[in-house]
Formats: sequence, C-alpha cells, structure tokens
Amino acid sequence: MESRIAAIWADVLGLDRVGVHDNFFDLGGDSILSIQVVSRARQSGLALTTKDLFSHQSVATLAAVTTAERDEGGAEPVTGDLPLTPIQRWFFATHTVNPHYFNQSTLLELDHEVDEVALEGALAALLVHHDALRMRFTQEGGEWRQYDPEPEPGAVLARYDLSGLPAHEADAAMERTADALHAGFDLGSGPLLKAALFRFGDDRRPFLFLTAHHLVIDGVSWRIVLDDLDIAYQQGVRGEPVDLGTKSTSFRDWARQLAEQVADGALDHEADHWAAALDARPLPVDHEPSAPGASEASGAPGTSEAPDASAAETRAVPVEIDEADTEALLRAAPTAYRTRINDVLLAALALALSRWTGRDRISVELEGHGREDVIEGADLSRTVGWFTTMYPVSFDVPAARDSASVDWRRLVKSVRRHLRAVPGNGFGFGALRTFGTDAVRERLTGTGAGPQVVFNYLGQWDARSAEAKDGLVHAEHGSFGQDHDPREGGSHLLEVVGAVQNGRLGFTWYYRPGVHEESTVAAVAADFADALRRIAQDCRGAV
Repeated sequence: MESRIAAIWADVLGLDRVGVHDNFFDLGGDSILSIQVVSRARQSGLALTTKDLFSHQSVATLAAVTTAERDEGGAEPVTGDLPLTPIQRWFFATHTVNPHYFNQSTLLELDHEVDEVALEGALAALLVHHDALRMRFTQEGGEWRQYDPEPEPGAVLARYDLSGLPAHEADAAMERTADALHAGFDLGSGPLLKAALFRFGDDRRPFLFLTAHHLVIDGVSWRIVLDDLDIAYQQGVRGEPVDLGTKSTSFRDWARQLAEQVADGALDHEADHWAAALDARPLPVDHEPSAPGASEASGAPGTSEAPDASAAETRAVPVEIDEADTEALLRAAPTAYRTRINDVLLAALALALSRWTGRDRISVELEGHGREDVIEGADLSRTVGWFTTMYPVSFDVPAARDSASVDWRRLVKSVRRHLRAVPGNGFGFGALRTFGTDAVRERLTGTGAGPQVVFNYLGQWDARSAEAKDGLVHAEHGSFGQDHDPREGGSHLLEVVGAVQNGRLGFTWYYRPGVHEESTVAAVAADFADALRRIAQDCRGAV
C-alpha cells in the first residue's frame, strides 16, 4: 500500500521518489494537487478522500487509513434537469454581453504518429462518460436553466492540414482557427467541448486544440479530461473497447443534493460570518469610470448588475518569479513557516495592496476549487464540471510595510490565521446566497458590495511526469487563443490569476484602463512579485 501511494504522490508532484515519512505539503502539495492524488488513487483501486490526505499527511499514515475501493459507481450516462450552481448563477449575473463566449482551453503538442480514428473515439467517449460536457443552457422568461441530454452521435474533432505553410503562417492560421472555435459556442445547442487537430508535415509534431465553455469545466476538470483522453486513446490504439471505469458522483446529483441541503438550513450557521465579511472598502482609482456603474462592480456573486460595468474593457500586466524562487516558495516555505502555499501567496498580495491603499486591513475575493466534502457520500475526484467557489476574506497587515523591516513570518502567520477562520474553505458563501432561505439570501445580497479584487491561484500545471511518457501528449502549452468576448470586463476592478508553469510562478493582473492606469497596476504587481521573492529568500534562510 505504501509503495502504491508513494508512486502516486511522486507522479502528481513531479518528483523522482517520495519517502514514506515525507509530508505531502512540505513536498509542494496543495489542495488542488490533493484532488489529483485522490483521483489517481481511485483509478488504482484505492479508496481515500482529500480529508484523509489533510489529516494524514505522510505516506505511512495515509496508507494506514486507505482501503481497497469498492466498485459501487455506475457507468451509464446521467441525464435530466438540474439547478444552476452558485458559480453558474454568478456567471449569468455578471456576464451579460455574450454568455456563449467564455471558455477555457489547452493546446497539446502530440506525438508524431497520431491515430485519428482512436482520437475521435476517445473524444466521443469523453462526452458519454462526463455528463457535464453534454450540458445545455437555455433562457426561459429571462431565467437561465440547464439540463443534461442523452449522448448524441456526431463528430467532435475538426482536422486542419497546414503542412504547405511556412511556420509563422501556420501558427497564425492555427490561432485564427482557435479564435473562431472559441467564438462559435452556442449554449443551447452544444456540444460545449470542441477539438481541432493541426498537422504541419513530417518535420513538426501535430497539435491538438481543446476548448470548452467554462460553465462545464474548471482547472481540476481539465486534469481529469486529459487523463481520460489519454486512457481512451491508448485503448483505441490497441483496438480495445473504451472503458473509463465507474463514475464518481455526477454533477447533476451533486447540484441537486446541494440545493436541497442548503435550503433545509445545513449552512445557516455561517450567515453571520459572511454578512460581516462583505464589509469592504472600495479600491483607490486613477479615473472615475467612463462606464456608469463600473466602480460599483464587485466580487460578491450576483451583485454586479450594471451592464456597463461588465462590458468594460480589460487589459493585463504579467509578473513572473524565477525557478529558484518558485522552488523555494513551493518546497521551502511550507516547512519554514509551517503553512501552505496559498497562505504565502496571499501574504504577499495583502502586503502589496496595503502599501498601495495605505490601509492596515485588506479585503480580497478568493476563488477556491469548490470540491469540498459537504455532501455526505459524494465523491467528486473524477467529476467534470465547474465547481469553483468565490468568497470574501479580510486580512490585517502588520504595520511595517517597508520590505527591509517586514517580519515575513509574522505576516504569513497573520494571513494563515484569517484563512483558517473561514468556515468550510469558503464554500458556504455562494451556496447560501443561491440556495439559502429567503431571509438568508436577502441578508447576504443586501449587506455590502464586497471586495473589488479577486485572487485565484490555479496550482502547479507542470508538476506531472507521466504525460511525456508513451502517451498521446508530448507537451502541454496552456491556454490558446481569445477565450472570451473582449467586451466582457468581468465583475472585479482587479483580477489576479496565477499558476506554476515551466517551473516558474507567474501571475497576471487584469485591470480596466478606464479605472486604473497601467503604471498603477504595474507598480502594485511589481510590489507583489518583490514580496514573493523576499519571502523566498527569507524561507531559504530558515530551513
């Protein structure tokens, strides 16, 4: 049992080996990677939960509570109506310009020899096995609803031969095609997953572009989809029937149970916390917004109702941390500070925002993976869908703001304390606003605007070692093309989104030029990056 768990950890974390007494989080693990561990364990016939992993953080202690999984799931497609989940309701409330055009994507570099028949079959199998990918959304009487139809035959894969073009022209053609596919979704007709295979001739590997509407997928789901795509493809190449195993809890069943339990008062005890958390001060601005209502746009799901606010243009400022500092933040910081990577990242963010605003208390909207253990018996380890949670939290920043005098340990500890005080990792906020009693929903929608900056750390996208070994995918190149309508400005004045790719931690700061100057956002983003580098330096000296 220990050797099987250690092998799964090593694969997910991208390490050569893992000792039986190593701590998962000291090795760079986080909550998103813990879900991948549970998913891999389930594929290997082992039964454990993310709660098990957080309670038993070494291979030895986890093995002691892990058992062989019983095959109790079904494999048949799930169909029928289901309620919009909190994040889906937030989406429709804040993305009113063109809700059909808001996607996530990935560009995959494939091995030279691609069996197109096997690839087509694998993509079709994904739509049968993962019910959320078949979802349809229609508007009736001004209200959006979703339902899951039966699987339908039809080609998902488009093919493009670019072999006669010079490399730069082929790349431009590939991007134009990706943009067209992004813009071509129809929520009512589907399917909400599209694929395009690009061939360039014998001297260059082919590429596979995948895009899905965000309403049916999230970052964790992509890992599941890519795993299953490879499994189904390999089975097809060998001439075997595609078998993706039994299903985890369906998105439909989870959404229905969530709505019932919250309506019955399961999370009412959190209402006081969330009502207080919505009390946030506005950010400083360089210009009064040119679009009426834009300055009132906030992160509280469903509160940004002004169409002019969501239509505001956004631009981006990227910052990046080098490999050495990234390694220190992922591996050394958890040990030095006895904390998790999110605590460290948010400590740097809180400091940068405090310096900019001149305030000792900073409010931020956080995004989480949303796959919390709130429904008894639910297993979401292999479930595809959009589970993201959004919730407000405030941090008290110690008075010293000069980099030379900051007590980094004290700052991280302060942020950690505030995060641990959040009930249920923030899950209840959106759930209560969506499915709570009338009194609770009225209280949480009329209490305050909420934070105007949102933070989302997507985890480590290159912490895997298996994808380049005897599989369909040679390399992953991340998102590709214009994945959303550029007229959609989002629901926050600042959006800070980051991940680890190619060994480097990077964040993109999205802002509205009608509200903030690029120089202002660049200065705050640089402060944030500098704080991360100083934390990396500090924790290297502490271990």
